[in-house]
This record gives sequence, C-alpha cells and structure tokens, in this order.
Amino acid sequence: MKESDSAIVAVRDDFFARRSWQRKQCPLCLEEYYTKRDLPHCGSYRCAGGYPLLNIPAPKVYLELGACAENFREFFTTRGYRLHPPVAIVRSDERTLFASTAGQVFDDLIYGQSPQRDPQQCAVMQPVIRLQGIGLVASLDGISTSFVHTATECWNATTEKHFNSLDQWLDFFSGLGLHVGGLCLKLKCADNDWAGRTVTSEMLKINYDGLEVGVANLFFNITHQSGDIATLSDIGVGLERLVWAVNKSPAYFDGIGPLSSVTIHKRVALDAIRTATLMAGSGVVPDHKNQGSKLRAMIGLIMEEAQHLNLYELVRYYHRQWTSFVDLPVSREQTYSTIWSEINRGLNLETNRVLGIDEPFEQGHEEFLRRAVQKRVIPIARLWDIKRRTT
Repeated sequence: MKESDSAIVAVRDDFFARRSWQRKQCPLCLEEYYTKRDLPHCGSYRCAGGYPLLNIPAPKVYLELGACAENFREFFTTRGYRLHPPVAIVRSDERTLFASTAGQVFDDLIYGQSPQRDPQQCAVMQPVIRLQGIGLVASLDGISTSFVHTATECWNATTEKHFNSLDQWLDFFSGLGLHVGGLCLKLKCADNDWAGRTVTSEMLKINYDGLEVGVANLFFNITHQSGDIATLSDIGVGLERLVWAVNKSPAYFDGIGPLSSVTIHKRVALDAIRTATLMAGSGVVPDHKNQGSKLRAMIGLIMEEAQHLNLYELVRYYHRQWTSFVDLPVSREQTYSTIWSEINRGLNLETNRVLGIDEPFEQGHEEFLRRAVQKRVIPIARLWDIKRRTT
C-alpha cells in the first residue's frame, strides 16, 4: 500500500478543515501547526517559554496513573482495538538495547522480508527506556529515562484510518478533561533510519501549553525486500506526561510517585531508581557493556543519596508499578538485591579512591568499612572525616 505525500496532505487538511481547526505558522519557530482556538504559537516548550499549563486551574479530581491507564484500556478496546501485550524490555539482537516505543510490537512485520497485507490494529501500554535525555532530568521537568508509551498501532492503515484514530485520541483527551481547544498539533515531515532503510513519516506533535504530550505518526513507505510497501499509523503519548497535563500538578513526578518521596528527594535519584528497577526487574545485571553498563551507570546516579533514601520501599513501589504494565521476570526482592549490591560496590570503590587504598570491594559497604578499620587500613578518625564530608 502506498500513498503519495499530496494524497496524505489532502486527507489531513480536509480532516482539520471539517472540524474547524486553523492552520497557522508559528511566529517564533516559523513551523506550521493546527489550532482550534487561534492560539498565538505552536505550543512547544521553547515557543511557550516554559510550561504555561501549570498556570491553568487544576481539576477538582486528581487523576492517578493507574486510573488513567484503565481509562485508556477501556476507551480503545470498546472501539475495536485489541489490547496487545508489551514486548520484553530487554532486546536481544535488536536495533535498540531496550524497548523504546510501542511500535516495536510490529517489529516482525516491519523487519520481515514481506509484510502482512491485512490491516491490523491494537492498543499498547509499553514500558520503555530512553536514555538520550538523561542529562536533562535534573534541569527540565517532564523528562524521565523510562515511561509508559501508551499508543494505538495500526498496520497498513489508510490515511483516512490514521486520522480517524487521531480523532478518537482527541475524544479520549476530552474525556480526561484535556480539552482539544488547548492543543496545538505541530506539523513535521521526518525521515527515519530504520536499520539502514529510510522510512518517511508525516508527524503531528501534540503540544499542550508547553508540554509535548505525544506524537501522531503516519509511516507511509515501509519497503520490504520483496518490494511490498506498508504503512503504519503510530499515535502515542507518554502516560506520565498525560497525567501531568491533566492534573496540572506542580511537578511531573507527582503523578509517578510515591508522593511521600517526590516532595523531599531529588528527581534525578527517583528517576534513576525507577529506571534501574525496570532494568533489574527485567533481568539486567550490572556489567561493563551493553544493557549491564546502562544499569551500572543508572545506579551510579543513586549513590550520592543512597544512604538517605528508603531504597527498599522505593524499589518495592516502582516494581509494583511496572508490573501493572508488564511481566517482570525478576522478583521484587531480587531486584532490590541487585541494585543494593551495586550501590555497595560503588561506595566501596569510591572509598578506595578517596583514601588511596585497594581493599576488596565486592562486599557490603558496612563489611568493607569494618574490615578496613580492623586491619588498620582506615583509621577510625579518618572514617569520621570521610562520612562528615559526604553526608
């Protein structure tokens, strides 16, 4: 199935015209967008100057992450979408180390020699790990290294079907209290590198007062070795961002929780614990390469605050949260043990470095310190100096 750019544009423009959306050019970034309320810019973070959504009055009822997930399941399954189980978080011999998008449920069709010609559609709640923005977690609210990519995926969708799915998403937003009058849909055409193949997409970024809630992609030239061409309608949101946009709470992590921790701990540490829990719960062990190196680096972000956190309770909370979306093969207790053992290893290595010693580091930190003090490698007074400087 192949449709030309002009055919897609014609269907798209007709879709918005019939629903009284205006097409405008943003005076700041000069890119085009659709708006219903004649909004003055494209609604992106840069052009909005931050997150004006936080100045909008909050709804009377606070939307929990789990409740939003259940609303999604019910809304789209009653409209004919089969609920597809998420793919495994850890990817073996794949183009990504971790699951990074809900569209990967169709990887067999995308990367197979010949596509299945019959259209398929499903709804997916896919936990994903994306580490590209790890450096922004500390400085920009709304960024996390893991989240639930909540999406509708339609294989071999026509352009009309794609925009019908988008219309359903807009209804879903309205039902949550996120009214479409506040949305800007920003136009973009992108060439994507899929394992050496260039796949073009017509993209609409769904912006809400500074926050990019999600993206509606129509990939329309997925070419296989047989010469067959397929399309993919891929419309998805970050569940956590959607909850934040609806609640308009002070911080993004409010909707992720736990509330007893988000108000007192740094979001870098909370994000690292949540992502590390997903990695370790999926069977990753700390190592110097591949997924293991990513887990080791993630746990490294926790060490500075590790001794001031109730790590066990946080891992317990996030493990339970993740298992409401995906089956984790590793138990909560073993997940905690993996993370805590690596924290101890890191603390011991750091102590070795600071003191210029070379004690065995593959042991608990308390045991490491006691043995070093007993052997007079670390004078007890020196230990007090170290701890004062690091607490």
